[in-house]
Amino acid sequence: MAAQRCAGHDVELDVSGRRACRGGRHVLLTPREWMVIEAMLMPNCLIWAESELVAFLAHCGVGSTPNAVRIHLCNLRRKLGGEFIHTLPGRGYRIAVPLPARAAWPRQPASRRGS
Repeated sequence: MAAQRCAGHDVELDVSGRRACRGGRHVLLTPREWMVIEAMLMPNCLIWAESELVAFLAHCGVGSTPNAVRIHLCNLRRKLGGEFIHTLPGRGYRIAVPLPARAAWPRQPASRRGS
């Protein structure tokens, strides 16, 4: 899969190759951070509640807690820029990726429905 460029940001992600760049420089992400990004880029799930991210990680066989999810999101913001992940108070989180780019991400668990 070709790298996806986030419009308005200096972040490029190649999910299948597990490569991330910010401002043209390679950024090292952990496997769990990649899982969070993959979940949040699914075309049928625009907004993720913290509890949904915990459940998604559990579905992937990775134990997690709400605090661990908050830490992953904090680390992703630090590594990829604070503007990359938006917090929607009372609703959850979303990645600032334009909708047309989201259509290219193929992975979708059968148990998730659109938000």
